[in-house]
Amino acid sequence: MVNSVSFIPKTMSTTPSYGETVEKKDFSQCLESAINENNKKLYEACQELESVFLNKVFDAMRQSIPRSDFTGHSFATDTFESMLYTEYARSISKTGSLGIADIIYKQLSGQIQMKNRE
Repeated sequence: MVNSVSFIPKTMSTTPSYGETVEKKDFSQCLESAINENNKKLYEACQELESVFLNKVFDAMRQSIPRSDFTGHSFATDTFESMLYTEYARSISKTGSLGIADIIYKQLSGQIQMKNRE
């Protein structure tokens, strides 16, 4: 007669209990890494918002330039310029040279901290 408990293959792993998980990782370290990950995502969203703003500014600037036969004007040119200026906006927002993303991040992260305290 085979005991069913001792017949578990060695390759199968069991889910660790809560106590075992806490022993392996300190709860404060887990909490800190989760907060850092959320802060990173928030900052990336702020950078993306800055790039959208810059893209709108670039579009307005581009529309202010008079078109002529010398420079050419086609659907392909418009599409290329639109994509080019979108990438310019993303690159500028990643450098942090304007600081709009930093300001938005400080404002939003401060609001989140105040909300968590309540």
